[in-house]
Amino acid sequence: MSLRGSGTKLLIAIAVGFLLGLLVGFALLYAPSATRADAASWFKAIGDVFVRLIRIIIPPLIFFTIAAAVASVADLRRLGMILLWMFVLYIGTSALAGFWGILAGSIFQPGVGIGLTPPAGYQPPKPPSAIDILLSFFQTDFNALLAVGGSMTMIIFAIILGIAVVLLGDEGRKLYSFLRLGSDTMITMVRIIMYYAPVAIFGYAAWLIATYGPQMLGAYGKFLLAQYSFTFMHFFVIYSIIVAAGGLNPLKYFKYQSTPFLIAFTTRSSAVTLPYNMEAARRMGVPEEVFQLTLPVGATVNMDGTALYQALSALFIAQLFGIPLTPAHIGLAVVASVIGSVATAAIPGGGTIMLAFVLGVLGLPLEGVGIMMVIDPIADALRTAVNASGDNACTVLITKLVGLRLRSES
Repeated sequence: MSLRGSGTKLLIAIAVGFLLGLLVGFALLYAPSATRADAASWFKAIGDVFVRLIRIIIPPLIFFTIAAAVASVADLRRLGMILLWMFVLYIGTSALAGFWGILAGSIFQPGVGIGLTPPAGYQPPKPPSAIDILLSFFQTDFNALLAVGGSMTMIIFAIILGIAVVLLGDEGRKLYSFLRLGSDTMITMVRIIMYYAPVAIFGYAAWLIATYGPQMLGAYGKFLLAQYSFTFMHFFVIYSIIVAAGGLNPLKYFKYQSTPFLIAFTTRSSAVTLPYNMEAARRMGVPEEVFQLTLPVGATVNMDGTALYQALSALFIAQLFGIPLTPAHIGLAVVASVIGSVATAAIPGGGTIMLAFVLGVLGLPLEGVGIMMVIDPIADALRTAVNASGDNACTVLITKLVGLRLRSES
C-alpha cells in the first residue's frame, strides 16, 4: 500500500497541530506563571506519550526489519558488499558532517563572549577507552536488546540471525516468512502510531512557547543559524553529489525525499520516518533487497545531522565556558561525534542525550547537555530530517556500487 496519499494528509494534520500549538503557547504567555507552568507540563506530557510509544516500537522494529532484509538476500557475496559499502558511506558522510560542525562553530563562534563559569569543583571527566566504546556495542544481557540503548547489539543480532536463515537454505524459508510478516507488522504499527503525531506536535509546540517564550536570541540564535546553514549545505550539496554518483537525478531525489524529510522534521524520529523513507526509495527505483537492509540500519546508525550537531555543540559549550580546545581536541571531537551519532537512539532528542558522551570524551562540563536541551526541539527537527535523508542518498549510491541498477519510475 502506497504511503504517498496518507503522507500528504499526515503532513497537513501535523502542520495544523503545530500552528494550533503555537497559538495556545502564545496565549499561555499572558496567563499567571503558576497556571502557565502547570498547563505547559500537561502539554509536554501529551508529546511525551508519542516519544514513549516510539521507544516501545524501536527494538522489535529493528529486529524484524533488519533480520528479514538480510534473510531476503540469497547471495551472501552481495550481502557482504552491501554491508561493506553501508559501513564506508555511513561512517564517511558522518565524519564529513562532524567536520562541518567544527567549521560552523569556528566561523559563527556562537558561544564566544558569553563567559559562563564552570561548575564549582569542575574536573574534566575521564573519557571512556576505545575498548569501553567497542564493548558497549555488545551487550551481555539479552534483556538489554529490548531497550533503546541496546539498538547496536540488536542490529548485530538481527544481521547474524538473517545470515543464519540464508545458510539454512530451504529449511530457513519458513522462518524468513515469519520475519517478513513481523517486519510488515512493525511498519504498520508505526503508521498507526503516526496517527497520534499531530496531537503530539500540538502538545510540544504549546509547551515550547509557553515555557521558553518566542525569543530564542543571542548565543542560541547564532548556534541555530550555524547549525541550519551547514546542515542544509550538507543536505543539498553533499547528497546531490552522492545521488548523482549513484545515477539518479538530484532533482528526483529531492522530489521523492520531500515527504520523509518533512515527516522527520516534524516528528523528530528516524524510526517513525522509516516506512515513508522506504516508499521514497521505492519511487527512486532502488531495488527492495537493498533498501530493506540499508534503511532500517541507517535509521539507527547513519546520522549525519546528529554528527554535525554534536561536534558544533561541543565547540559551542567550550566557547561558552571559555575552555580552549587544541587541534587534538578538535580531531577527537569529530571522532566522538561520529561514534556518538552511531550510538544515538532514533527517538526525539536522542542526539542531545548522547551529547553527554561527546562532552565526556573531550572533558567538557556535562552541564552543557542541560544548556542544549533548551533549544533541542528546534535543533533536533532539522538534524533528524537530514539523518533520514542521508539514508536514502547513500542507498542510491550503494545500489550502483553493488552492481545493481535503479529501476524506472513507476
